[in-house]
Amino acid sequence: MRGLLLSCLLAASAFAQTGKFGAFVHSDDVGAPPIKGSAEFDAPTGQYRITGSGTDIWGKADQFHYVWREMSGNFAVTATAQFLTEGNDHRKAVIMLRQSLDTDSPFVHAVIHGNGMPGVQFRNTKGGNTNTVDFPIEGPGTFKLKLTRQGSAVTVWIAKNGAALRELGQTESQLGSPVLVGLGVSSHTQAAVNTVLFSDVSVDQLAPSSAGRTATGEAGSLGAFTNSGDVGDPSRKGSAQFNPSTGQYRITGAGANIWAQQDQFQYVWREMSGNFAVTATVEFLGQGEQHRKAGIMLRQSLDTDSVYGDIVIHGNGMPAMQWRSNKGEKTNTFNLPFDGPGKFKLKLVRNGVRLFVFLAKDSAELSEVAHTEVALRNPILVGLAVCAHNAETLDTAIFSDVSVEPLPQAAGGNY
Repeated sequence: MRGLLLSCLLAASAFAQTGKFGAFVHSDDVGAPPIKGSAEFDAPTGQYRITGSGTDIWGKADQFHYVWREMSGNFAVTATAQFLTEGNDHRKAVIMLRQSLDTDSPFVHAVIHGNGMPGVQFRNTKGGNTNTVDFPIEGPGTFKLKLTRQGSAVTVWIAKNGAALRELGQTESQLGSPVLVGLGVSSHTQAAVNTVLFSDVSVDQLAPSSAGRTATGEAGSLGAFTNSGDVGDPSRKGSAQFNPSTGQYRITGAGANIWAQQDQFQYVWREMSGNFAVTATVEFLGQGEQHRKAGIMLRQSLDTDSVYGDIVIHGNGMPAMQWRSNKGEKTNTFNLPFDGPGKFKLKLVRNGVRLFVFLAKDSAELSEVAHTEVALRNPILVGLAVCAHNAETLDTAIFSDVSVEPLPQAAGGNY
């Protein structure tokens, strides 16, 4: 086993150097940045001073400094991070889980950017693109981060300047065991280093976890939309009705799920290009599966394995962002905190490749909760979706206060 571990490390793009690093065991650069990073652990204070350079933790390959240990099973990692040096707005301090030290390794992390923007980023397959969920920028400060792994579920929390931790949400990550667990710093440039002070660091082991077809569109009077039909050919046919007097859509759908590599659901849509905002209030009628779904969806095509991005409400009241980055790939999911069923107002904004989601429950005001990136080519399909999470049953949702508004051309940006 020791020989296998040694050969794996020698094949990686970073080479571990053992030392005394508190809760961790190793420290080194990943991705061979030209300016070497470093890490120091102060035992009396329990603080880690980590300096790193590197282009980014992003895209298909990463450059950063990493302090880590190997772990299996379920665990929780907590740390408070503070940037000590000025630098690029997108420099990063992270709690990271990583499959290996290869520069293109699968990973998932909770991140604070230099400008104070929290995020969750993950690469699902070796050499694949990085997926990102970004949250509203709170401005620079001292941030407490917490990341837990329970089976394949990774949940993240955040707090700024001494506030109580609040859950941001959850995603799925198939990293397996063992994984590399640690703290990372990237300066977002090869020309400079950045230093971050990590304090109040804890690593706790947790108990084991408990246990394509094309839709046929039907044109009709559908208000802001033009077509309706089933995607993925569910055995029970769905339907859609629009009431022009009330502006409400009554959408009934079956289908196994909007998930994994293929989808089945009832879809009401129109074709659009450019930037726009879609808003709708959604409420399920009757009982059904806890994971039935209703929401706003953008989709490249009607193929069952199409690229898409959505904001959905589950039957148990759980909001979630979902997206499939490439045709035929698995769905990425980020589940948001919830407190039970109700009536939800949803808003999804497309601005270039960015998808911003807003959410409100019952009579609360809409607030932005997160954004990610999905590269959908114009024109795309924009609409409302309902899935029963059961191919043999039908579920109905009422969509009201629906609006579809074009927006100006996107400004440039980079994460």
